[in-house]
Amino acid sequence: MKNLPLSLALAASSGLFTLQRPADWSPRTRRSFVLVPGAALGILGALAVRAGAQRGRETAGSGTGDLVPPAAAGAQDAGDAAVPAPGAGHGPRMRLVGPAVVAAMVGATASGVLALTLVLDERVEAWLVRRGVARPRRVMAAASALSSLLLDQAMDAKDSRGRRDSAAGQ
Repeated sequence: MKNLPLSLALAASSGLFTLQRPADWSPRTRRSFVLVPGAALGILGALAVRAGAQRGRETAGSGTGDLVPPAAAGAQDAGDAAVPAPGAGHGPRMRLVGPAVVAAMVGATASGVLALTLVLDERVEAWLVRRGVARPRRVMAAASALSSLLLDQAMDAKDSRGRRDSAAGQ
């Protein structure tokens, strides 16, 4: 672990959050837990796609970028397919469809994963209770904190192995 205090703080916060029982939350809180992050990520995704598209238009306008991808350039040279001219395309309305689709997909995926975590949390707790665990939330919190530390350790090992491989290749 590169930053032990940070790793321990993240593991502790993961465990503390797991101690809370989502089944005790109000329906409004559970709905917010699922929908608000999905909407926020969807908006951020749309803004990122829009910023990338704007950067691409600026690069194309300045003439510093490669306007035709290599695969399309080969097809155009061979006469197999017509490649639209740079800047040709649909109007401003169609330019908004791409970011809107990306935003919807990112938001729906994030909300779906969060909804799934609520279901899994309930099922894990019920499974532990059926097995006779007196305090299932504490067991879940300990498992969450431990898995956070193990994941951090595994990522650090992967990073150091990648650095070692790149240093050996130079």
